[in-house]
Amino acid sequence: MIYTIIMSKERLNKNFLDEFKDYDFSKIQENKIYLVGSIRFKNYFIKIESILQILYNKIVYICSVDGLLNKEKFSLREWEKLQEIALRKLQDQDAMLVLDIDGYIGDHSMEEIEIFEKKYKKPIYYFSELRKNL
Repeated sequence: MIYTIIMSKERLNKNFLDEFKDYDFSKIQENKIYLVGSIRFKNYFIKIESILQILYNKIVYICSVDGLLNKEKFSLREWEKLQEIALRKLQDQDAMLVLDIDGYIGDHSMEEIEIFEKKYKKPIYYFSELRKNL
């Protein structure tokens, strides 16, 4: 009975999805997607990860969940290690989705984009470009 009550809720309900109704995630055809963007937009990471996985059956990667949620708690050495690992994760991805919220792309994100573009030559999508023509 309790299981039924818990499972009757849906995370991706109308209120959740309304924020993204003007975006067409179906443009992303590849399966393994790496999300890149500023930590200041961590709520977008969390929501878009769910949308891509649940609605579009994508495998979604980010640098570090703990890093995304708790950047200020890491030492410089720890943070640099997470960034090094993020760059290693890029090689296994099919495409990248840049969360360029309000046109902002940070320095580290730019580095990841540049490496992905020049070294791996795989598709890069920008959140702003997924916006439907209204």
